[in-house]
Amino acid sequence: MRIAGNWARMALCVAIAVFLLTSLRILSAITVIGLLGAGLATAWLRKHDGTTRSVTMSLQTTTLSILRNVESRSFGLHLLPRLRRPVSASSRLVVRVNNWLSVWENRKMLVASSVVVLVLTGALSSEHALRELRFDHPEQYATLLRARELMLEFHSGGRPFVFPALIVTTSLLSGTDPMQVTRFLSPVLGILVVLAVGLLIHACTRMGVASVAGMYCLGAAAFPVARNDTVVATSAMQKIESLLRYPQAMTRASTEFELGLVFLLLALAFLADWSWNSRWDCLLDLFCCLLLLGIISQFLLLIFMIPAMVVLIRPAGGLVTFVLACYVPAAYATLSTGCTVPNEVFAILPVAASIAVGCCLALTEATIIARAGRTAETILLIACLGIAIIWLRPHRLVGQHLEYEAAVRQTEDIKYRFPRQRWVVVAPVEQLPETLGFGMYEDLAEFVEKYRNQVSSPEFRFQGTPEDLFIYVEKRPFQMFSREPQTVSFSVLTDATYRNYRSPAGRASLESAALKLCESYRQYNSHADVFFEDEDLRIYHIHQQQASGY
Repeated sequence: MRIAGNWARMALCVAIAVFLLTSLRILSAITVIGLLGAGLATAWLRKHDGTTRSVTMSLQTTTLSILRNVESRSFGLHLLPRLRRPVSASSRLVVRVNNWLSVWENRKMLVASSVVVLVLTGALSSEHALRELRFDHPEQYATLLRARELMLEFHSGGRPFVFPALIVTTSLLSGTDPMQVTRFLSPVLGILVVLAVGLLIHACTRMGVASVAGMYCLGAAAFPVARNDTVVATSAMQKIESLLRYPQAMTRASTEFELGLVFLLLALAFLADWSWNSRWDCLLDLFCCLLLLGIISQFLLLIFMIPAMVVLIRPAGGLVTFVLACYVPAAYATLSTGCTVPNEVFAILPVAASIAVGCCLALTEATIIARAGRTAETILLIACLGIAIIWLRPHRLVGQHLEYEAAVRQTEDIKYRFPRQRWVVVAPVEQLPETLGFGMYEDLAEFVEKYRNQVSSPEFRFQGTPEDLFIYVEKRPFQMFSREPQTVSFSVLTDATYRNYRSPAGRASLESAALKLCESYRQYNSHADVFFEDEDLRIYHIHQQQASGY
């Protein structure tokens, strides 16, 4: 709980610091490292009572220790037997670890199961990030774009904000490109949601098997598991059944919303811990989580307020209230005709389902322990392991890609091979967050519409463009789904992004026109060549004299 509380405080401080530094236009690696050093120095002074005398004594002790080590190594005194050997910091760490392990000595199977669940969750969630450069969720592009905007110090108050602020801070401290940070922080965020679910169930029920089962259902098993049937629910019972079996694959939460889920679960866990132990530090951590919830999503803040009072009275009953608070709005939206609800209502259902499983197992575990003692915990854990092997085997979620892997890799190659801001990429919208801050970008649909009737002339030249122009043309148009949807709302149908890049027919038409444009221009100009080509993608490279005013 203390680790989770310190992390919540750190996240709030990072969000506030990034907002202030961006507003003042002084966000850089130097300022971030300076603030981090000041924070570490403040914590060190607080640990040593903040007095000059204690600081001086600590420096003197450290200096004398260094001098003694140098003397012992110089004169070979370290070979002599010593009657008294001071306890080193590493020895004290070993003692602490041994004390911690002795606490869990009688619950080895439970600890081992928790470690296995976390390892499975980490392996399944990070598999795509380790294997491919492209993102597996559309919302990650918006998150990356927001992070690059913060690094360029504009639109400081836009949304999403908290998760991009964490990306910016990590990128500046590590010197890593925000795209790589986004790739690996997103699966880490999924692991944090799983940990928060286990912490909340344990804080409210004090049952270990229930916590491990809830973590497994959310992280490794992706519970509820999606079915392959295509039956359309018509009756009320069929709609309720489809809602209870609502899988994670149908509606994956955005990265910012997942971070909000972490703070929501932690806030309830801090409240439950305060009801058990009355630690005032929990209220401070709770306040930090509520501030972050208000920044991320008012819907999650409302979900917190419903079970909060119940958690104070009876923590286990708060879990049931939380599950009902998540499923009732989704049930109303499912049963009502013509009711439009935000995606957040359904994105929270996998977390509610895993907590519902934890509630059922906590009740079962409490009943069995009351009759058979602590050995019943091992029996229940073995039974859960058998159920997981037979019905809920680990599997990963299917990614929702928006571009070819080759397009991302070639963009990375262009970013570091050509001078900054002296090239332009003409491609679908996914390339905008990948190139912002390194080069220029132009939408492929607008480019084709502007030049499609001009390139057939031998005298035509692109005016007002940088030295290097890269045009991405898909020989086999990328498709998010195999066929056109049968029903599309008017707002989606009139959206330019959907019409040009999401619709299979619209994207195929655009790519055909782009291919014709590039081949027509290449026919009359020798400075146009093919930069990259495979069976799916062709990138045209046009190198010309630099023109001003682009």
